[in-house]
Amino acid sequence: MAHQSSPIEFEDVPLAQARLLDRGPRMDPMLYDTLRKKIQALSTEATRIHLGPEITPARIKRYLLHMARQLNMPVTVRLLSGGLLFWRATEEDAQQVQETAGRLHTTPRRGKTAPQPRGPQRNTRRRSVHARSEATEFSRRCNDLRLAEREGLT
Repeated sequence: MAHQSSPIEFEDVPLAQARLLDRGPRMDPMLYDTLRKKIQALSTEATRIHLGPEITPARIKRYLLHMARQLNMPVTVRLLSGGLLFWRATEEDAQQVQETAGRLHTTPRRGKTAPQPRGPQRNTRRRSVHARSEATEFSRRCNDLRLAEREGLT
């Protein structure tokens, strides 16, 4: 019997290179390096990024926040029309975030309780009355045919 080659290939990769590959094809390596350098170079000035139509500002914002978290550097990012603006976060920025979160946090209403958790959800899609009547009629016809076949065979 001939030995068949496996369709899966394995390759040993150095750990340092593997850490760079974990981003996968989601981000261009040149863009990653550029953004990382910009984040590390932040001091007292902000950086504005003008984006083309193929890249959404929300995507770059996620990239920036993710990389800043990896670099352990607090960053504030603001979306602008046609791009975004980011800078090294300050205590004032953190305080503003806390105040905004406190204002947006909803307080429980008097007399209302929190919704109780329900049991496991089932598929509760309901059929229309017309569809139910058609299904009932179909099952009646099938039963009548089965009975007729039984009587004819005996």
